[in-house]
Amino acid sequence: LFAMGSQTDHLIFQALAKLGVFCLVADPAKVTVDDVKALKPVGIILSGGPASVHSEPPPFDAKIFDLGIPVLGICLGFQMWAKHIGIMVRSGHKQFSEHEAVIVNDDLLFADCPNRMPVLQSHGDEVIADGDMLNVIAMCDNVVAAASCLRLYGVQFHPEVTETKYGPVI
Repeated sequence: LFAMGSQTDHLIFQALAKLGVFCLVADPAKVTVDDVKALKPVGIILSGGPASVHSEPPPFDAKIFDLGIPVLGICLGFQMWAKHIGIMVRSGHKQFSEHEAVIVNDDLLFADCPNRMPVLQSHGDEVIADGDMLNVIAMCDNVVAAASCLRLYGVQFHPEVTETKYGPVI
């Protein structure tokens, strides 16, 4: 888990522990692509955070996205990998409340979830759908709520909070 400064980083760690998943919490400013290669994790999570990918994003070795290791980006983490692979991330579309996510494409990320579910959105930037590269999985109020590209997965909402009812399932 790369802790990007979210107030809920500890909730991600706790949610994983409840599921029996071993997790190391890493400072993104101190871990390099070579460190990740040496550790050989089965997956990586990037949390959300207060920063924008456009102004003062947290320090992070973006080459980690190119390793082929499955990555789940939550909010800012999603925006970071999207920008890294060339997907547009637009500033200014703020959402700070509970919304309904609607599954628009089947994906293992939401295998045991209903087609409509409450999620907590808390962001100021949004990932823009790109039909060629981005596989949009879910939408909230005409905004991409979840997407994937190869082994990169992202959710614009926060699955670690209780307002996202199916967070532990995701």
